[in-house]
Amino acid sequence: MGFMVDIDTGGTFTDGLFTKGAEIRRVKVDSTPHDLTVSWLQCMEEGAAQCGFSSLTEFLDEVDIVRWSNTVASNVIAERKGPKMGLFVTEGHRQTLYAANGSNPVIGHLIEQNHVEEVQQPVDTEKLLIKLKELLEAGVRRICISLNDALKNQDEAAIKEIIEDQFPDHYLGHVPLLLGGDICKHPDDMTRTHVALLNSYVHGPLAQSMFKAEDELRALGYLKPLLLGHTDGGVVRVSKTKPVDTIESGPVFGIHAGDYWAKLYDFPCVITLDVGGTTTKIGLIKDSHPALTRDPDLLGVPLKQAMLDLKSIALGGGTVAKVIEGKLQLGPESMGAFPGPACYDLGGTEVTLTDACLVSGYLDAEYFAGGQKKISREQAEKVLSEKVAGPLGLDLENAANEIISMAAEMIAEEINELVNKTGKSAADFVLFTFGGNGAVLGCEIAQKAEIQKSYVFSLGAVLSAFGSSVADITHTYEYSPLVAVSEHETLAGMAQEMVEEAQRDMEGEGFDLANMEAGLDFTLYDQSDPKNFIQFSSPTWKEADLAEKNMNDLIQDSFVDAGKDAASKDLVVEVMKLRARVPVAKVQPGEAKSGDGNSSAALKGERMIHRGGEGISSSIYDWNKLATGNTVTGPAVLEGSDTTYVVPQGWRFVMDTYGNGELERE
Repeated sequence: MGFMVDIDTGGTFTDGLFTKGAEIRRVKVDSTPHDLTVSWLQCMEEGAAQCGFSSLTEFLDEVDIVRWSNTVASNVIAERKGPKMGLFVTEGHRQTLYAANGSNPVIGHLIEQNHVEEVQQPVDTEKLLIKLKELLEAGVRRICISLNDALKNQDEAAIKEIIEDQFPDHYLGHVPLLLGGDICKHPDDMTRTHVALLNSYVHGPLAQSMFKAEDELRALGYLKPLLLGHTDGGVVRVSKTKPVDTIESGPVFGIHAGDYWAKLYDFPCVITLDVGGTTTKIGLIKDSHPALTRDPDLLGVPLKQAMLDLKSIALGGGTVAKVIEGKLQLGPESMGAFPGPACYDLGGTEVTLTDACLVSGYLDAEYFAGGQKKISREQAEKVLSEKVAGPLGLDLENAANEIISMAAEMIAEEINELVNKTGKSAADFVLFTFGGNGAVLGCEIAQKAEIQKSYVFSLGAVLSAFGSSVADITHTYEYSPLVAVSEHETLAGMAQEMVEEAQRDMEGEGFDLANMEAGLDFTLYDQSDPKNFIQFSSPTWKEADLAEKNMNDLIQDSFVDAGKDAASKDLVVEVMKLRARVPVAKVQPGEAKSGDGNSSAALKGERMIHRGGEGISSSIYDWNKLATGNTVTGPAVLEGSDTTYVVPQGWRFVMDTYGNGELERE
């Protein structure tokens, strides 16, 4: 078995995990917002060196898989850097784009109102072309066509044919056209429209970056496909990736990493908390499965389809703290990777959460990032005094305390809001904290959210990359048949088409079809109660199962296994999604060195920690010297090479057999 490379590029840092069986190396470098492929290559070069190779070319000869989840698509949306979009909709829906409440947040975000045009049926070709000409003259460079009930007819395709006849692809006037019914098979008109707009909006920048990255690999002699992380938790080669499928893929892998450890620890209910440099991501694992939502909000774009329930907050280590009208405000602005917090001493002039953690004593200026990155406490104090402490009339330590407390309170409120929707109490959940800042704030957040137990991880700084490392090659295909479950032949025909497409894709990526597994996810509704949605999944079929039994029988068996009437004419299949998967080798977390309850061998010394009022002398430990069974009672700080772990007063830490830490209130 060769090496596996998993890289997760965030807004502030690019994290890499380089594994071969139980051998694990991790890397963290500053992201390069101007071109994320630069930090991606830097991360791989450093990883190759850590694995003992003299060059990246030599290392890649020994690499089996390269997987990358990144923020390219998310950044384009958040920063509104996509192309000017045009959209054709059915008459009467220009203002709402099919949104039920009469307004639509994508207008003014992904597309301008004056770039939305209506079409009537039957289509007046002359009027259509006049509207098209006006859009092109207004600078529109990508056009979507999303019509009412488009999955039931060929109206969208007819409009596309008219436009392409006038502007064939060899003309300079040609613009890419995307049909809502092609990109998304969901029956909801608004969802289909939004997915089409998202895909078109991020397509250009993502394609440019990803093909550039793949070309870089080719130039280095790596001929296997570059695999991109998808929001469904799988990875797919660049050429078969829909751009919309990569949005928020990095944070989603954090949830999948949490799910991996939750199953290992047998925790049915977990909150995953990823506190990075720019944002905080919160996910839920409920009843031993990652929680789903039917009404996700993808970076401000509402959808009506099942997705992982991921909450994003504009709060991280680089988040700016400022005083407005005498009151402290935290975010949403961030200093990002450059110039970064004031303590980076790279020109940052604003106070950030990281600066507050440094002034409080949580962070050591001489041992930041394991001593590899020098930061300036003096610069942090200077800016904190000018921008926050002075205006609030506080000393430096109390000003830092206010910032940290506000951050913990903001995150705890979001956690409680998510927990309340589950019908459970916060005490039913275990908090998994990770990301560059999760282990610093985790216990305080847990205390404010009334959570009794928290976990921190040896790989916490790169846990989303770890989530990628346990991901299989996965393709998903979707139909919206809108037929009764009794119409077996129709459903079987659609499912068979999806299976054959999956087989072609997997074979094209060089994977052995004998290893392919597949299954169907069904979303149904009862015609007597259309708001009653029913969701269930078929068993997982291997290639031998698909060869032995026909699809009709497999689908009927799936309904019977789920306790549904396979002959029902009232139950309608709204969405049928195929999940095709090829398992690949995964990282095998090793066990930590054994020890006992005595942690004195890891003790480095003492440091004053200020959380308002007088400072408290706190024990400082070397994380890398802690062993299984070692116990630390707060107040204490455990310093790792890429993460700082804070154990507040009243909390007790125990290192487990995997080198992770269990924290409980005493």
